Amino acid sequence: MLVISGYNVSYSKIIFNIRMIQTLSAFWQFLKKPKPLKLSKDNKSLWRDMLWLLILDLLFAGLVITTYCILVDFKIIKEYVQEIDILKKYGLTVTLLLVCILAPVLEEFLFRWHLRKKYLPIYFVCFTLGLISNYFIKSSFLTWPVYIFFLFVALIISGYFKRIDIRKRLVFQQKSFSYLFYYSAIIFGLIHLGNIKGLTLSDPAFILFVISQTFTGISLGFIRVKYGLGYSILLHGFFNFILVLLTVFFC
Repeated sequence: MLVISGYNVSYSKIIFNIRMIQTLSAFWQFLKKPKPLKLSKDNKSLWRDMLWLLILDLLFAGLVITTYCILVDFKIIKEYVQEIDILKKYGLTVTLLLVCILAPVLEEFLFRWHLRKKYLPIYFVCFTLGLISNYFIKSSFLTWPVYIFFLFVALIISGYFKRIDIRKRLVFQQKSFSYLFYYSAIIFGLIHLGNIKGLTLSDPAFILFVISQTFTGISLGFIRVKYGLGYSILLHGFFNFILVLLTVFFC
């Protein structure tokens, strides 16, 4: 035991606090200027980062939910419900398979796989711009023409980058990575608005739902860039698993 200013402090508690600070500090430094990282193979830091980011995500989600409940109680915003109550419709087992396995795999491939790829970010950005365009156009007749247009744009841009000097391409990718990283997280948050019945961008309440999912997307992006896609899928699954359990026991 150590004695500091009259208090007994165990080595384990000191190490625990140091590791927490290391994780949060590394996360904060990354967020100030996101950049491609060399994949880490340090298992100790991996599980430490996974644990503390999971806790951080849950605390942030709890803060957003508390804020939402207060605003609803004071009738500042409308109360919204899930578009589909998966637990009631499919039961616990199927819900766990869908929410904790299928959803993390699909969403991580869609929203964060491209973060360590050369040309895939171009297709991701163009595809999501197509989604955004169709959201505002609201025309079934123009849906596919819009997607085809952005596909051609993606092909032209990727073809251009394949032809230019590799040094210029790398410089551009490094400079644009932070924008790509945050754009991916914001799109991740916006896509989840579809889970809320009747909620649209015309209601300012959407900010609460988007900011919660966006923050989770940021932490998942950090894990994906630092350790690989498999671990962001794992963290995503753990996060959803805890949310399902909280829903079962408290809702």
